[in-house]
Amino acid sequence: MTEDTTQNALRRTGAVVAVSLVVAALVTLFAPDILIPRGPGHGGGPPIPDTLVQVKLFVSTYNVVALAFLAGTYAVLYRDLPNRFTLSLLLFTAALLLYALTSSPLVSLLLGFRGSGLGPFTFLPDLFAAVAITFLTYQSSA
Repeated sequence: MTEDTTQNALRRTGAVVAVSLVVAALVTLFAPDILIPRGPGHGGGPPIPDTLVQVKLFVSTYNVVALAFLAGTYAVLYRDLPNRFTLSLLLFTAALLLYALTSSPLVSLLLGFRGSGLGPFTFLPDLFAAVAITFLTYQSSA
C-alpha cells in the first residue's frame, strides 16, 4: 500500500467511526425517550435504567451504522467486481447487520422486554464485533 492509499483509508475509516459514534450517542441519549411511551403503567424512571444496557445500546447502534457503511462499500465493490467472494462479503455484512439490529436493546424495549441481568456480558460481544467491523472498514478502504 502506498502512503497516499494508507492516508485515504485512515481518513475514510476515521470518518465512518466518527459518524457512527455521533449517531450512536444521539440514539442512546434521545431514542428511548422518543420511542418508548412513558405514561400510566410504564413507570416514572428512564426507559433504559441499566447503565450496561445503555452501553449495549450505544455499541449496537455504532455497529449498525458502521455496518451500513461497510455494506455500501461491498455493494459498490460487487457492482464493479461481481464474483463469489465479493458476494460473500456482502452477504456476511448483511448477516452481521441483522445481528446488530436484533441485538439492540431498543428493539427489546419496543417489544416490551426490559433489563438484562447479564452484567458486562450484556455488551462485550457487541464491543468485540465493533472492533472487528472497524478493522473490516479499514481493510475495505485500502
